[in-house]
Amino acid sequence: MPFTRFASLVAALALIVGCSSRQGGVVEDSPAPQILRDLNDLLRAGAGPNGQPPTKLSDLDKQKGMFPRAYEAVKSGDVVVLWGAAQRGEGEISQGIVQDVMAYEKDVPTKGGYVLLSAGTVKKMTPEEFNAAPKGGKK
Repeated sequence: MPFTRFASLVAALALIVGCSSRQGGVVEDSPAPQILRDLNDLLRAGAGPNGQPPTKLSDLDKQKGMFPRAYEAVKSGDVVVLWGAAQRGEGEISQGIVQDVMAYEKDVPTKGGYVLLSAGTVKKMTPEEFNAAPKGGKK
């Protein structure tokens, strides 16, 4: 009898762990998070000699071969970049500096979706969250 209880407990735990990994966002139904992570790397690679952020798509032309999907997403308008947005380092974020939105899927303001924040974090936002979030880039 104790073995049966143990086996049932193990089976229940396996079921819970298996379900939680899918709910935890491991399985993504959209390529946008990866494209935005690639865009973060593309923006870092395209920064100027003094670390100044790119201000237009052509600033990224030399690096487009390293991150072609991100470059094409911006070029096509599927992803909107807030040009000139400063990227933040881990040290700044740990000091409590708020992360700005640097880029987002084109439908985020009306339908919600994924955004790229200034520390390289990709986050899913509702339209209300997006509209309330601080934005990077030229003012």
